[in-house]
Amino acid sequence: FCRRRWWYASSAPLLGLSWIVTLKDVLGIKPVRLDKDPLKEKVKQSWLHRKYGRYTEAVQILEIALEEALERKEELPITRIYDELANTYYEMGNHDEAIKHFQIVVNRLIRLHGKRDNDPEFIGISLKLADIFAQKGQLDDAETGFSHCVRKQMQVVDEHMKSYSVAHGALVEDAHKVDTMGEVYTDPLALFGMSLERYAHFLVTYRDETRLREAEEYMDEVMKICYQIYGATSYHTINLLNNFGAALILRNRFELAVKYLSIGIERILFVNECASMIPGYYCNYAEALFHVGRKKEALEWARKAVMVSKSEEPRVQEYAKKYLRDLEKDAKEKQTRSWWFF
Repeated sequence: FCRRRWWYASSAPLLGLSWIVTLKDVLGIKPVRLDKDPLKEKVKQSWLHRKYGRYTEAVQILEIALEEALERKEELPITRIYDELANTYYEMGNHDEAIKHFQIVVNRLIRLHGKRDNDPEFIGISLKLADIFAQKGQLDDAETGFSHCVRKQMQVVDEHMKSYSVAHGALVEDAHKVDTMGEVYTDPLALFGMSLERYAHFLVTYRDETRLREAEEYMDEVMKICYQIYGATSYHTINLLNNFGAALILRNRFELAVKYLSIGIERILFVNECASMIPGYYCNYAEALFHVGRKKEALEWARKAVMVSKSEEPRVQEYAKKYLRDLEKDAKEKQTRSWWFF
């Protein structure tokens, strides 16, 4: 049994948000250059509203921007604004409007911009549509979407790596490709990692234990890609581990949660950007340990969570304290029951 109130994720993994940072634009549609254009301010305002969850206001601004773009008959800005609307509806949970606007974007990408189904913008949209289908309970449709993204992006990565080898020499191995090659090298890998990560989350959340091994294989590959792009000690790596561990805890897959959370349990201390995440990460790890019978260790990590939370905001401090109290109470109750049974 998993006490859901104890679950903590550093950020809601709508679409593997850890990966988005390395993609100049997750959908592959280049940002519209509007430096001296009134549309620029409207798009920026919509981003600000989305950031703070003011989705209705964001939609209103984008609809005005769309009217202006349509009047000017500039196709790329029109497509971009439709895309912004689709993503806004997606984030606010309005599935029908999100699907409708994503379909508009897809049609425009094919008809006006010469895009194909293995281009990054298609992969990005397909991942989001698959996530929507999963939330709507259309699980087979969702899995078809996720597997399509993985398969297509794997092909892209294969071709990408071949071209890299040809261009730079098959025997040349650069230990720091990310630094030397930059996003040209990493973007296809990052999108492949995003596809695998979302598929793994889908299998854990919506499928039964017979698919758990498959999810584990995908996530192991995700971690290899993450190490290659960011290194073993980075915010992105820790965030991926924490969110996947939290997803496993929610589905009572505690052994596997221990595996992934243990990878980052020491490293997290060396990542400055992860400071506010540490109490929650420790609580997640404690929760997983508790359910695999390692109760003493679980209590130790819960106490550490309380200690490190002292430098955080009151909400985090209270969260850690409450978690420790609940865990101590539960451990004591189980000890009492054990005395009676044995």
